[in-house]
Amino acid sequence: MPATAVAVVLAEAVELLRDLFRRRTAVSGPTDGGVPVPAGHPAVAGYLVTVDRVRLRATEALMLVCRPPYGDRAERCLLEEIVEQCLLMDETLEDHEPLDESELRAAAEDFRAGHGLRDRASTLAWLAELPLSGEQFEAFIAGMARRRRFRRRKEAELARGHLAAHRCDFDRVRALWVTGPEPVNGESLRGPAGLVGRGEAVMIVGERWARDLPAPLRHAAHDTLVGPTTYGAGYLTGIVLERRVARDDDAETLAAAGADAFREWLAARRRRASVEWHWL
Repeated sequence: MPATAVAVVLAEAVELLRDLFRRRTAVSGPTDGGVPVPAGHPAVAGYLVTVDRVRLRATEALMLVCRPPYGDRAERCLLEEIVEQCLLMDETLEDHEPLDESELRAAAEDFRAGHGLRDRASTLAWLAELPLSGEQFEAFIAGMARRRRFRRRKEAELARGHLAAHRCDFDRVRALWVTGPEPVNGESLRGPAGLVGRGEAVMIVGERWARDLPAPLRHAAHDTLVGPTTYGAGYLTGIVLERRVARDDDAETLAAAGADAFREWLAARRRRASVEWHWL
């Protein structure tokens, strides 16, 4: 990404954070009725938020957030991402286990990819916009590596239990389905030519985790026709072409179960956290 494009991305992120500073303190809103901020207030020192034991500066928040979100949920997504990163910082405060070169390299690569920084020059241009020394950036990457390691270990810890509780969700299913404004006879899926003249429709053939299929197909048995059934604003008709039952000894399945379990764990951790957004 050219340095000018990097600067645009950074400027947008900065403006979004500044807008949050102007309009937000915490989920409950301001409590001081607009009274000027005392000199000792965290916001005066550049802090954006305090989450449990972690107090985060605005500059650090810009480093943590991969890219500025857009759309109706932009502000909420940004707040959630910052809080979740603070929670991972909190979880790794006592982690003093040495990091190896591969862990640091992977963290640096993740950082560059998340911010659209494709080479050393664009990375330096991005960092030039922030008041960080080389030592501070190295410390940030080390912290990122520790959070990556914590996540990897937590996923492995939770994976088998989550898979046992949600086994059917992790079957590998190959299916064919058609969605459209009109119902389609399921028998036509055995000979797709039968779809000709049915009007506008979308046909998908693919392999998914069962949890990622349209709901009517998720738990259907092999060679089972489903529908036509109402789906969204129209109809769905589908057939399961193949179903492979989830196995405890499959690394890909365990990785997917671990990732799902970690997301659930982190969401629960966020609900229990003490979060205070600071005025600017």
